[in-house]
Amino acid sequence: MKYLVVSDIHGNDKMITKLYKIVSFHQPTKIILLGDLGGFFHPNDRILDFIEEYKDKIILIKGNCDDREKYKMDMLDYYKETINGVSFVFTHGHLMLPISTSDYDVFVQGHTHIGEIREYDDKIIFNPGSLSQPRGESVNSYGLITDNDIELYDINDSVIKKLSYRK
Repeated sequence: MKYLVVSDIHGNDKMITKLYKIVSFHQPTKIILLGDLGGFFHPNDRILDFIEEYKDKIILIKGNCDDREKYKMDMLDYYKETINGVSFVFTHGHLMLPISTSDYDVFVQGHTHIGEIREYDDKIIFNPGSLSQPRGESVNSYGLITDNDIELYDINDSVIKKLSYRK
């Protein structure tokens, strides 16, 4: 099991090309796109092609710069899944969600463009950063969730940080 987690591409054509390479390199079983995929409210045709090509693997989360009507799949505000007995919530990060901290062990969000994996109290907070527009001291990045770990990668496919989520 390997989940690719990507956020905030913002229609960057070069990074959409890189996204295809990341998928080829890691061969994920699921791809979770955390929103802000196209330009501001206008999806890039190549991201639409990517979504169509991998539609059987993709969970599509709506970002604050996405327009639901322009995508060829339903866009969720958030997505919950239990992975190896651990509860995950995935969202873009710009909305107040109808959940409480007791609803998850790992909270995954994009929106800030800052990649990080950290423990907070008894929870894990994971942000894959932005594939195309990192902010602060962050670098272009994406994430993987494997059978045991959450991994943050730079665009050269090198691990920046890794943390076990298994209890």
